[in-house]
Amino acid sequence: MLEKKLKSIEPFTSNAEKNSRFCIGCGEPATKLVKYSTEGAIIVEKYCDKCAKAIEDSSSN
Repeated sequence: MLEKKLKSIEPFTSNAEKNSRFCIGCGEPATKLVKYSTEGAIIVEKYCDKCAKAIEDSSSN
């Protein structure tokens, strides 16, 4: 299994992105792009503010 490390959490840049994406954590409308680095690749996942905050908090421990 690849280890993924949190690289960044960024807000969506357009209303079209906000209206067409859902959080993979809870299914609510997504507002953040969460980027992880892995072995030679970047993984981008979409989360709502609440789930993105939980990811950010857990990565700082």
